[in-house]
Amino acid sequence: MARSPTVALALAVILSGCHRGASLPETSPEAEQLRWLDQADVVADFTERVERQHDLRFLSVYAFTTPTAFGLDESPEVPQLIQRHGDRHIEGTTDIITSAEHRRLLAKASDYVKQYNTLLLHFLVNIPTSNQSLEPTAGCCEVHI
Repeated sequence: MARSPTVALALAVILSGCHRGASLPETSPEAEQLRWLDQADVVADFTERVERQHDLRFLSVYAFTTPTAFGLDESPEVPQLIQRHGDRHIEGTTDIITSAEHRRLLAKASDYVKQYNTLLLHFLVNIPTSNQSLEPTAGCCEVHI
């Protein structure tokens, strides 16, 4: 059982070495899911999700090397807050880069997640404990903004 992560890591290193010399195409179908990020407004999205919908889940990106990438500095309260409120993933995020546009949009997704979660962390830390009893919104973990 312990060999699976080792094998996966070795495979990832080998495959990334194969891609190093190849140039990426300008765009790809995988970039389509993330193009909304070009017009995204983190503050407006935060206001809609948190203040209007009472959705206190943290955002994360899918990534092979960091399965729950939240973009937040490690602190004792962060894992506790994520455990309490849950998280939702931005669909289309991955470590597998298929084009130059996809790479650019994945970087935007990581920045978006970091900004959104920073706003959420400040919100959760600064509201009275009684208001934090809001339950996470039902539904699963994909976000299509």
